[in-house]
Parts: sequence; C-alpha cells; structure tokens
Amino acid sequence: MAEYKTTVALEIGAQSVTMGVFTPAGKGFALSRYARREILLDPVEEGMRMDYVSNAIGELVTELKVKGSDVRNVVSGQQVFMRFIKLPALDMDDISEQVGYEAQQHIPFPLEDIVYSYQELADRGEGEREVLLVAIKKDVLDNLNGQVESNSLRTRSVDCSITSLYNAFRVSYPEEDAPVMLLDIGAKTTDIIFAEDGRFFTRSVTAAGSFVTNTIAREFNLNFREAERVKLEQGIVSLGNGHTDAMPEQQAALATAIRNAMGRLSSEVQRTINHYRAQYKGNPPTKAYICGGGARLPYALEFLQNALNIPVEYLNPLNAFSIGNKVDEAALEQDYLCLGPVAGAAVSGAGVGEFNIDLVPTSVGKERAEMQMIPKVIAAGVIALAGAGFYAYAANQAATEAEATYKQVSRVEKEVDAINDSIETARGRYDRSMKKVQELSKLYAMRTAYPDVLKQLSERSASVKFWFTEFAPLINYDVSSTSLAGSTDTKGTRLIDMNKSRSGSPDSSINRAPDAVDLSKRGKAPMVTAIYVSGYTAKKPGDERSIEQRQVIYDLVDKNFDERSADSLFSYQNAEVRRDQNHYFQFIDAKASKGKMQIPDYVEKFLMVMPLKTPIAIPELSGDK
Repeated sequence: MAEYKTTVALEIGAQSVTMGVFTPAGKGFALSRYARREILLDPVEEGMRMDYVSNAIGELVTELKVKGSDVRNVVSGQQVFMRFIKLPALDMDDISEQVGYEAQQHIPFPLEDIVYSYQELADRGEGEREVLLVAIKKDVLDNLNGQVESNSLRTRSVDCSITSLYNAFRVSYPEEDAPVMLLDIGAKTTDIIFAEDGRFFTRSVTAAGSFVTNTIAREFNLNFREAERVKLEQGIVSLGNGHTDAMPEQQAALATAIRNAMGRLSSEVQRTINHYRAQYKGNPPTKAYICGGGARLPYALEFLQNALNIPVEYLNPLNAFSIGNKVDEAALEQDYLCLGPVAGAAVSGAGVGEFNIDLVPTSVGKERAEMQMIPKVIAAGVIALAGAGFYAYAANQAATEAEATYKQVSRVEKEVDAINDSIETARGRYDRSMKKVQELSKLYAMRTAYPDVLKQLSERSASVKFWFTEFAPLINYDVSSTSLAGSTDTKGTRLIDMNKSRSGSPDSSINRAPDAVDLSKRGKAPMVTAIYVSGYTAKKPGDERSIEQRQVIYDLVDKNFDERSADSLFSYQNAEVRRDQNHYFQFIDAKASKGKMQIPDYVEKFLMVMPLKTPIAIPELSGDK
C-alpha cells in the first residue's frame, strides 16, 4: 500500500552527490527541492574521496535544511555486486536460506564481510525461481553510512542506483509495455538495463564518462581535470559523414576523439543485447532511453540512435512527479537526467516500487534489532509483574499448597535441565555438520575459479592483433617486488609449467620454476595470487623501434581489467601499472631473442602477470595422491 510521506533521498555517485526532498502531492510525490555537488577527482586522488563526499553531504544538508532527517540512501552501481541466481522450484514460502547458501557461491568474499539483499523476479515459467542478488562489502557500506550519519542524518534504507532507477522508470512510464533498454551513462560505469514484460536484466560496462575523459586526456596530452573541463565546455559527439567539416581543426579533432570513445560504448551495448537474447531468451529492445551525466553530451542521443539502429529518447524520471515552486526550472532542465536514482528512492519509500532492495549498514542493523526488542522487553515486564502478583497470592495460601507448588517446580526444573542437555548435544552435532558443509562449499567454489578467470580473459581479450600461447597460475607471487625484466628468482611460484615438455631455454625468470612446486619452504599457506600469460603481438616486419603493438597490450589491461570494474577478477590499478610496467609486462622482439629462441620479425613475444583480486586456495593433498 502506498505511503506518501516526506522523503529525503541521497545518491552518492562516482563523481557527484545528489539530494532531493520529495513531499506528498495528491496521490503521488512532488519534487520539493534538490541540490547536486560535483566531485571531480583525478584517479591519483581516489584516497581523498570520502573527505570530498562528506563535505558535499554537509553542504547539501545545510542548503536543503534537512538536518536531523531520516534519509534513503542510494549507492552507485559500481560499488555493488549484482548476480542473477536460479533456485530450485521448492515448495517453500521463505527462500532466504536458499539465497544465503547461493550467495556464498556467487560472491567472491566471505559472507561475514558483505551485506546483501535480494528480490525474487517474475516467474518465466521455466520451472525455477530466479532472484536478483545485490551485495556490497560491509566496510564500504559502513564507511559511506559514516559520512551520512556524521552530517546529522539518520539512514532509513540503502538501495543501489540500478534498481532505484528502474523503480523510477516503471512509475514514470507505466504505459511502456514493449521491450525497452535504459542506458544510465555515469562517470565510471554505464548501467544497461532491460525492461520487458516482467523481465529484468542488467549489466554494467566501464565505457562511460571517465572513459571519454581519459580518451581526451590521452589524445591531447592533458591531465584528467583539464580533459574533463574541455569535455564539458567544448565536447560534442561527431556524427561522421562530414559533421565536423565546418568546425575548427581543434574542435573537430575533439569531436572525433569523443566519437571514438562513444563507439566503444555502442559496441558494449550491442554485445549486451546479444547476450541478453542468447542467454536469457529476451527480445531485442524496440527503444532505448538514456540518462546520467554522460547523456548530456551534445549529439550523444543522435550518435547512439544511429549506432544501435533503434529509436533513442531522453529518460525523464520525474514524469510521474509534480515540481515544487522552489525548484529552479533552468537548473532542473540541465539536471533531470541525473535524478533517476533519488526519484526511485522516493518511490521505494512509498512502497510502490517493483524492487525493494535494502542494504543494511552495521549501525542501522543494531538499531533495528534494538527496536524489535522493545515489545519483547515490555511483554517480559508484564509477565514478571503478573508472576510476582501470583506469587504474593500463593504465599498467603496454606503451607501445604506452597509445598506442593515447590515440588512441582522442582520436577519441571529437572525436565528442563534434561531438555537443555539434549539441545546442547544436538547443537554440537549441528556445529560439526555446518563446519563440514563450509569445507565442501569452499571446494565447490574452487572448481569454478579457473573457468571464471579463463572465461573473463577470453571475453575481454578478443583481438586479431595478439594471441595467447601460455596460461599458468602463480603461487604466493608478489607483483610489487618482482620485475619481469630483471633476474629476480621466482622459483617455486608456478603451479603449472606450460613449457615442461618444450625444448629451448626459458625467456623469463618466471619460466625457471621447477616441475614440482616446493611448498614446504614457504612461510605461508599456498594461494594462487596471480596468473601468468604469454603470447605474441603482431608488428611491422623489420621495424625494431615501433612500440605500437605494445600499446595494444597496455590498452587491453587499462580498459578491460581495472579492479574498479565491479565484475573484474583482477586487481590491476592503472596508475600502478603505468608506474611499474616492468612488474607486469615484458616484451621480447626478434633481436633480443637471439641465443634464446627464434622469434620472427613480424611478431613480438609478450609476457604478462595478472594479479588476482581474490586469491584462489590450493587444496592440500595427503600422501602421494
């Protein structure tokens, strides 16, 4: 049932903080007032993000006069893990236990380190239940909540921007029943959302606002802040076919660079459409709605419409809302594309959203538990008073009745003690069984670890410019202290020696690992911490000075495997990779390979270490097995 009460909604995005105040208006909401603050940080300044976020929240609280209010928070999609999980069609009303078990298998962190929420999706008639699982690391959530509470706000709920935007869309476009696609082009990620007759699917890609900014910075040799300013003040998306012929040379070059970056986005969108149709049996979208800060780039709509070959419109998440007279209409005209998540938080608060995701911070969970205990404490007090009155009455009865009561209580006490003993025995058996289940669960998760790594590597590395020839896990490998170009001894780090049956001398220190890994000499448990791959990249024959083929490999890591991508399995940090390339890459051309191996002059061999975000355990074997 709808409950339209005044709602303060706060979205903490990758490069902005937005707050809106929604008040009841008839049978819906009105946007009473709102404010936004941009947080533009160079990638090297990421460590200062929370300070900027806290300052921005404090300014918004003062400007909108909401000190002491309950607030519904929305976190950006890049900070959460979203998984679609199929459950057996069991006859049970409460599926939380099943979801908890599946969460252990699908989230790459221990359950005690995450907070998760879920939503059961519409039945597609396939004999299985499907749920959307949304999880976030507990320390990230608590840190963000700390910034909120430190500015005199109380957290009421926490949603993620993807499901919150979807709720706003469904309320604002109730008549839209054809298959459509939402593109929320944010700073760090673009969230691609499919809405189709009860179906829901989403995927996030890194081709977004910062990707465009980095392209401009690289193309014109600017720092990140300068490139962002140029994008906002002068940037447009070239439409091709002579669109830039009448422009000054510098502006035309800028428009073309932005077009190239947006081309990456359109390719990722098309790939996601194909995946949605093939894996989820969805229909192709008949229309796309775009929103987010990246959608404000001039000609972005026209470019995507041409690239995707479907109608594209701007998404107005406030279609179902009235606008208060205190809202600056000129500012709203610029910002409405960015207000979807806060509008969705108001929808969720009224209980009319299709999704009800609530990620509960630690402090909020404790407060809720205490509130739930209050009625129980009151009831216990009433029972205690009633018992005291009964005892007073009984004390006045005959001594024989008191003695009989005492004997009866003694018998009950002995029975209770016997029951407690049985409970403790059962609890011991349960604890032992659960320990065994956890051990088996870890082994089950390990069986998919390498296929997941290989799948992501192959999906994000498809190119005719290079190919892989080797893949080997590395045990307890420390990337920061090992240079591929030096002679650092990495003996014993390789779990699999791909060159074991090959002749010839090794071409890097990594290949000098023995056939059998000696784990007894290590001072810590054996864990696979990185993946070693090698291969060849094509180059111009006879050109020993060209390094274009190396840039292809650098770009592969820079664009596809950065650890800030929500679904990346690797822990690359682009700034560290650029600073210490010898720790991650080694290239061997025909000239340098003399005396080691024969490498044709039309290719160059590359070696690459890919550190894992989550190490993979190695099961211990007993005896000679």
